[in-house]
Amino acid sequence: MAGLSKVLIANRGEIAIRIAKAAAALGIESVAVYPAVDQLALHTRVTTSATEIAGVAVDAYLNAAELIAAAQRTGCDSVHPGYGFVAENADFAAACQAAGLVFVGPPADVLRLFGNKVAARELAQSLGIPVVAGGTVVRAAEHLRQQAARVGYPVMLKAAAGGGGRGMRLIQHERDANDAFERCQSEALAAFGDGTLFLEKYVARPRHIEVQILADSTGDTVHLFERDCSVQLRNQKVVEIAPAPNLDAGVRAQLMGAAIRLAKAANYVNAGTVEFLVNPETNEYFFIECNPRIQVEHTVTELVTGIDLVESQFQIAGGASLAALGLNHREAIAAPQGYAVQCRVVAGAGVISAYKEPSGPGVRVDGCGYAGYAPPPQFDPLLAKVIGRSNSSRSFVSAVDRTLAALNEFHIAGLPNNLIQLRQILANETFRSGDARTTLLSEKPALLEENTLAAGRTLTLLERQAKSVARDNSAAARCRRT
Repeated sequence: MAGLSKVLIANRGEIAIRIAKAAAALGIESVAVYPAVDQLALHTRVTTSATEIAGVAVDAYLNAAELIAAAQRTGCDSVHPGYGFVAENADFAAACQAAGLVFVGPPADVLRLFGNKVAARELAQSLGIPVVAGGTVVRAAEHLRQQAARVGYPVMLKAAAGGGGRGMRLIQHERDANDAFERCQSEALAAFGDGTLFLEKYVARPRHIEVQILADSTGDTVHLFERDCSVQLRNQKVVEIAPAPNLDAGVRAQLMGAAIRLAKAANYVNAGTVEFLVNPETNEYFFIECNPRIQVEHTVTELVTGIDLVESQFQIAGGASLAALGLNHREAIAAPQGYAVQCRVVAGAGVISAYKEPSGPGVRVDGCGYAGYAPPPQFDPLLAKVIGRSNSSRSFVSAVDRTLAALNEFHIAGLPNNLIQLRQILANETFRSGDARTTLLSEKPALLEENTLAAGRTLTLLERQAKSVARDNSAAARCRRT
């Protein structure tokens, strides 16, 4: 395609493989990067070429100077950051531009805006988009107690530089405020390099609904409908759905409109996701954040819309308009066809002795495992994403059943994994009714309990994934400060 011919993929694992496939489909050559510990990773085998980068484990993928040097020495004209690592690093995006490299993502100023949750919230408020009560920056425990008393307990204390479910702490009672402030501020400094905290009223038992957007450099912006990401453990997503089942049509329309207004006001370009909390009892909704990157769960949107989001990222970064892509008006984008359900498969330490992914009509797997591979424990334990789709717009359950069948077919041996627990979640009647809330796994802990079949390590694995994300953010913050 005109504009882009060779991309450096500044990531690893399943998303690096996904990006390489999209690049190949567009005739764009791709270059994988890897530190020594990652030399056997699958993403190094599917690109046009691969080059080793200096650094140890996570730090290697955060070394902006090394990544840009790798792109230059391999003749790349662009960099795709994927998600995590440098994907939301405004300084890295600016450095790419300064080096003459196209950053396949939003501009640096957009990354800076949405990297500050208080600023993003203020923008939403200025546009008349509902936000959760509170929002005051708190700089001391005493101030926290005063503001919490004003909005009423329970409250959420959040890192202003946080996001993706990290840097958050629920405070139920005034007696917990001092300890919560000290811990949250310490965590925010370590993870994001910024100890600024703000407070919001806690929203009880909401649904987590997000809107996928695409925008081009002419200002055209469209939504590609919504996803339901309510099944979470410690604010980390486990299962995602598109479109959101049983979502009130009026609320859906308001969410889409709010997402478009926010993106236009921010001069957004490329792919992004605007996230909301929805109260199904009152149909109230609240903006929480915008993730300016491709999401882990982009797959479900692709399956129900037929639009390749990663290819769209490349095309927009290469200068294509939404009009040129046939996506600049609602009539050009068909309503979602059926439902898609994604499950995140995570794995623990060990060597994979057997690995067979499911297949068949309506089944997709984005994975990075293979027999004989020992996933380095330094990285996020996400091994694969299993997605099932049903063409029936009337049956969410049929998509759940297809995904469940795929999980049953997935064979992984040699290391602990969470396949059993994912099956238990998909078999749960609350989930199958389409009314899962963000509290599902805390309200029904048996879904993650050990049993005679499970080897009983799923909770530990999911907690490890959350800690891995936090560790990656901490390293990213160190990278930004140096």
